[in-house]
Amino acid sequence: MNHVVLLALMASALGVVGCGVAGLATGWIHPWERGRVLRPVAHGLSHILWGSGFFCICVVFLMASVGGTLLGGISLKMLLVGIVLFLIGTVLRGVATFPDR
Repeated sequence: MNHVVLLALMASALGVVGCGVAGLATGWIHPWERGRVLRPVAHGLSHILWGSGFFCICVVFLMASVGGTLLGGISLKMLLVGIVLFLIGTVLRGVATFPDR
């Protein structure tokens, strides 16, 4: 059951990355976010970074559930990269909605 949930979360993370790519390529923003987003490029990048970070975190937990160890050499590095990407995406999401001076 753990594998199914992690695979579903990974698929949703890839969907968020796809929305970010669509936002960068066409300037498209979700209808429920159109009133708040003031910088479409930062918004698209935030989706890409957030989704990539979340995907990395899910991959680490999927490997840990299969292999039984979480703090292997590459797993720890991938977890840290995922957390950093996730946090940068979250900050960019805030930047995308922050009004100009």
